[in-house]
This record gives sequence, C-alpha cells and structure tokens, in this order.
Amino acid sequence: MSSPKPGIIVYTTPPLHPLPASDAESIYLVALFQLVCPGRWGLSTGDWSVNGGKLPYVTHLDRLVTTSQLKSLPSLEDPDERLSATDRGECLCWKAYIEGQLIDLVNHTLYSLPPNYPTLLGPALSTDLSWPQSSYIPQRIRGLIKERLQHVGLWGVGGLNTGDAWEEDQKRQNEAFVAGPGGTLAPRAWSGWRAGRELEERRRRFGEEERAKAVLDPLERRLGSGMYFFGDSPTTVDLFLFSQLALLLAPSWPNQLLPTLLKFSYPALVAHHDRVLSLLFGAVGWSHTALARLPAPPRKTIGIWDEVQSWFRASGAKEAEKSKQSEKDKSLRKGRWAWYATAIGSMAVYLIWSGLVTVEYVGLGGAEQDDEVEEDEAEELQEVIVLEVVDDEDDEAE
Repeated sequence: MSSPKPGIIVYTTPPLHPLPASDAESIYLVALFQLVCPGRWGLSTGDWSVNGGKLPYVTHLDRLVTTSQLKSLPSLEDPDERLSATDRGECLCWKAYIEGQLIDLVNHTLYSLPPNYPTLLGPALSTDLSWPQSSYIPQRIRGLIKERLQHVGLWGVGGLNTGDAWEEDQKRQNEAFVAGPGGTLAPRAWSGWRAGRELEERRRRFGEEERAKAVLDPLERRLGSGMYFFGDSPTTVDLFLFSQLALLLAPSWPNQLLPTLLKFSYPALVAHHDRVLSLLFGAVGWSHTALARLPAPPRKTIGIWDEVQSWFRASGAKEAEKSKQSEKDKSLRKGRWAWYATAIGSMAVYLIWSGLVTVEYVGLGGAEQDDEVEEDEAEELQEVIVLEVVDDEDDEAE
C-alpha cells in the first residue's frame, strides 16, 4: 500500500544531478523543511504552467502558500526564533549581502561561464518539457539572468572559449589539476612548459578570482572557526548560504573556476556546506533515498494547434467578461453618475448665488428692436450710395 500524501509539498525546478533542484531558492526550501519538519513534507518537480510560471512554490493541503505565510504552517518551527533582536538584524544583513553579492557570482558560473550552461544546466532545465516550452522556458530564464549580470559587468566574462576552441581549453584545464583521494583536486606538479598558463592569464585579465575573493572573504571571516553564523545550530542565513554553495560544489561543472577557488582558498565555507548537508541528510547526502520525489503532476502536451486555440479562447473570454456585468456593478456606475451630476449642479448653483456668474434674459422685444436698428442702418447706407451716384452724374454733365 502506498504511503499517504504529505500535507506540505515543495514543487521545485527540474533536478540538477545530484541536487534535487537547479536553483538556489528551491534548495533553500528543501533545506528549510528538512530542518524544521523532517518526514512531514514531500518533494516534487513543479509545472511551469502553475503559479504564474514561477518555480518553486509550496502547497499545504493542495493550497498555495506564499513565502510570507510559511511561518503559519502547522508544526513548523522558525529557526530564527531563538535569536535576539540584534542577531535578527545581523541575520537580515547577511542575507542581503549574499543576495546582493554572492548570487551574481553563482549565476555567472551557472549561466554565463562557458561551457557550463549548454553542457549541463540547459539540458537540466529542459527536462520533461515538450516543444515549444523546451526552447522558450530555459532561454527565458537565462535572459533574465543575463540582464542582471550585464548590469553588474559579469556577463560573458572569462572562462573557457566557445565553439571549436572549447575542447582544447578543457584539455588544458584538466591537465592543470590532478584528482586526489576523496575527489579532491590539486595542482599538477608538472605537465609541460605552458601547462595552464593560458587559463591563468585569462583569469588575471578578467579579474574573476579577485572579484570572487572580495565577496567570499567577509563570509570566511564571519564564520571563522564557528560551526554556524549564530551558535551551534543553523539559522535561515546558514541555509541561505548553503543553497548558494551547494550549486557550486555539488554538480560536476565543466568549468570549475569558482568551485576550485572555494575548495583551495575558503575551507571554512566548504566545511560549513558539508556540515549543513550532513546535518540535514546524514551520510547519504543528496542521494535519492534521502529525498524521495513524489510523482510529478500530469502535464498536458501543448502543440501549435493548442496554442492557436488558446488565443481564440482568450479573446472570447475577454469579450464575455466585458458583456457580463453584475447588478452591483450597474448600481455602482449609476451612483457614480449621480454623484457627478450632484457635484456639477452644486457648483453651478454656488457660482450663480455668489454673483461670480450672472445670467441675463433677453426677450423677443429686444430682438425686434435690434432688427429695426439693422434695417435703419441699411437704409441710410443705401441713401448715401444714391447721393454719391447723383453727385457723380452732375459732375459729368458740367
């Protein structure tokens, strides 16, 4: 017999092996629910056509729950509840720092640094999507990230070459490091006179590592030798940082520029990631046994004819909405017009009563007198013309 469906379900973006999702917000929600209510929530891949095309989202008893409503869910404890007012303020500051600085570096690795997107992330985002969604949705997400990275000057910066030169660059990068026990990487002692020199020159030219160090150094100093940001148990800022680091350290990115920098230069950040991962999922880590995914909701295959029909249905629905008016709307419209008429009438009465505007009445007698005056003026004009003609004739006779 199948297990009952959990009340809380997190619908995430498509998985990015070995992660359960391909974005930091989904990983944050997964870590949050695993920390505060393990075993009482479920995980599923969301449908882009639900929730206005935004993933991830959370449902409770099949009802959508916004991020601000998460604390009101039953049996859900707030990890920040034990913090003092000062610590809460500091927690918000570090969240803002991570969101404003670290996220750009992570998105640069995922979406801009070649060839990570076309070889790994792009195919993951297209999982279980039919055409034309498989072509539109991943590119739309990348376009939004591109606008942000262009604004901060990180789009298209550094990394490996694209096209035919990519294989050669990848070969040089692989030769520059050797895999040690446990999957760790170490610089190769000797692999030729020019081994890795081109990649090192490219890094120095674009300044990627210097920019990353400026962002990661404050986080490394804040953690220091402590287990978490505040005491010996994680808070939301720990989960916030963990979701960003997991995207860099867990997948096997073709271009390991930022992950390699983390592993060799920031042991406190790597240890923090490993500590949170072990606390949440134990020794199994990101395995499927720790995160059993629920069946994804059925998706309707959308074709070209379905798209055309949706246009006609949308236009017909708009016309029907316009023609359908409730009695309440009609009464409100009548009330508005009555108010306008009352306001205009009151203004007119005030202007007349105050003397600012005067109204004069002209009867028919006055109109007849005006007509008689006009006729007299016309007759006088004709007499003047006749006299001038007579004078002209007398002058000619003389």
